[in-house]
Amino acid sequence: KSGQREVKTRFYVESETCTGDHACIRLSGCPSLTVKPPEDILREDPVAYVDNSCVGCGVCGENVHAAVLCPSFSKAELIFNPTGWDRFKHGLRQMVIGFLQRRADRKRARVTL
Repeated sequence: KSGQREVKTRFYVESETCTGDHACIRLSGCPSLTVKPPEDILREDPVAYVDNSCVGCGVCGENVHAAVLCPSFSKAELIFNPTGWDRFKHGLRQMVIGFLQRRADRKRARVTL
């Protein structure tokens, strides 16, 4: 929208940690919260999935976290037309994450030798 910063909230379910009990779907009643076949061929149960019709109202996330149902349910904020400060924070986060990953890799390499 005319080059201004815009933040959209989206929710998602991590398929690797989804338990498959679908309590999140039963409790929230959100039409965006559905099921899909698991990506892991060893899993039989379908996993919860938030499709692109999510408007980011937060009702499903509040219900799931209030009832302590699902550790795989998370929120992400998508930033369109980021400001200079947003870009700086992103770059700083990437540098810190990269540093920590390289350090962990070196530590694992020392242990395996």
